[in-house]
Amino acid sequence: MKKKLLSLLLVCATTTAMLAGCGSGEASAVKGESRSDDASDDGVITLYVTDWEDDTMNAAIQKACDEVFSVQHPNIKVKVLSGSYSDYGQQITAMIQAGDDLDIFQQGYDGANANFKKGMLYDWTEYVEKEPDFINGFYKGAMDGWQYDGKCYGLPGLANVYGIFYNKDLLAAKGLSEPATDWTWDDLFDMAEQLKDTSAGTYGLYSLNTDIFGITNLAVAEGGSQFVDDITNTQKVTVDDKMIEAAERISGLIADGTIPSRSYDGSDVQSMFESGAIPLMYYGQWEINSLLNNCPDLNWGYAPLPQGSVKATVPYDFVGWSAKKDLAHPEETWELLKFLSSDVYKDVLKVSPVAACAHEASAQVFFDTVREKGHGEAADAVTNMMERSDKCAVRYAAEWGSDASKLWDVAYNELIDGEGSGDFNVLKDLADQVNAVIAAAQ
Repeated sequence: MKKKLLSLLLVCATTTAMLAGCGSGEASAVKGESRSDDASDDGVITLYVTDWEDDTMNAAIQKACDEVFSVQHPNIKVKVLSGSYSDYGQQITAMIQAGDDLDIFQQGYDGANANFKKGMLYDWTEYVEKEPDFINGFYKGAMDGWQYDGKCYGLPGLANVYGIFYNKDLLAAKGLSEPATDWTWDDLFDMAEQLKDTSAGTYGLYSLNTDIFGITNLAVAEGGSQFVDDITNTQKVTVDDKMIEAAERISGLIADGTIPSRSYDGSDVQSMFESGAIPLMYYGQWEINSLLNNCPDLNWGYAPLPQGSVKATVPYDFVGWSAKKDLAHPEETWELLKFLSSDVYKDVLKVSPVAACAHEASAQVFFDTVREKGHGEAADAVTNMMERSDKCAVRYAAEWGSDASKLWDVAYNELIDGEGSGDFNVLKDLADQVNAVIAAAQ
């Protein structure tokens, strides 16, 4: 993934496209070539695929399409194009509206949801209903973000999970054991407390997602309610007593210097961890690929998101593939859509192990690759999180999301950072205001 972009995305959780397996690359939508709706003289059609991956991963995707998919489907040629770095979501929208060479494209579940609601995506419901065995092959809950109002607008491809990277040497220097897969939030915060150094201005734990979606994991793990009642069709947000307790706990950890404040600039945290300067970092699994490639001498490990006394939760953040609404060849596009959400990763993840595939039959190659490179604990951590059934949204998936964030964020951030009134019941008032925004948008 693009390090700079993803660091920004962790801070701005309301962005419309949380990316997995991203890479650099300029926009390269090809104009002037044969359109996908124009079959060649020999009856072979070309389907265009646009994604946000880097050159290495795109080459692997193209190779798999050429050597596997097109061999199985000799009437279909696939051309993989790289999307832009800075404005991928806007680029996809513009390409659809302009009728450019575009059939299938990579999206975050929330971006796909927004485009479907605008009538821009193909409805795959009929196809999904005809292939229950294939659909049931996805991890439990993986399809949740790719369906709205009984309709299916795409298929998940890769799963972002969020755990704790740790520096084994820094833990050992403090006499601390490496975390187990069944560790708890108490274990994490106790460890972070022992690792902080307030005199040196260093925290025990960096990059923990402390926005309302992040602390939802703490609240639900202790038996509380989800913040949003549905990932793609939110009708109500809820702040209960468990959510308030979670917010108060996070605020206390900020106050005593265990974790950074909401206003902390975390743009350098990834490089700080890779240089061996910090002990604990909350981050997505894509960092595994970066560490394997760039930090051969760093003694690191990866642990799953801690569990609570009631549940073990995980943020829901599956990225995947959708198609434009006005397809010339839906049958052929469906076959490619299935391939891109499953079998393509059997080859691609050997080259770039950025995430586990959402389709279980194609996920094992990620785990095997990570294990072969000497990090069985990281493979175990991702496996643990992939298998958790209680998933929490990572952001709003609705057009009213930006309005909700505007009225929520300032008061929330001040409260968590200890600059507000100190009365955490104000979160319930903020929830009422968000619900008013939702009601007005219906």
